[in-house]
Amino acid sequence: MEIQFKTNGSDKGCFFIEKEGRQVAELLFEIENGLLNAYHTGVRPELEGQGIAGRLFDEMVKYAREQNYKVIPSCSYILAKFRRNPDGFADIWHRTPDEPTGDACGIKPTGK
Repeated sequence: MEIQFKTNGSDKGCFFIEKEGRQVAELLFEIENGLLNAYHTGVRPELEGQGIAGRLFDEMVKYAREQNYKVIPSCSYILAKFRRNPDGFADIWHRTPDEPTGDACGIKPTGK
């Protein structure tokens, strides 16, 4: 399964995977003032536990580094990955005193 990328051309984007013409995983983000707000990661239940979210995360990190973005980890999954290895992501992690709690990712993806 190949990771694909799409953007609306300005401030919203997505890394995603399709299988048999159906989107089965996604990592959604918004960009503003050099900050990439990664606010949702979702994988269809039947594909969970296969490392797909990790692959999407790795693509997002690579993209942020290539574009010189700092990342706001609003998604609980992304925040957990950053917290497990803070030194490994220090170059892209946008840290603030009131940093996100990861609660933004509580919504499951919709789709068929």
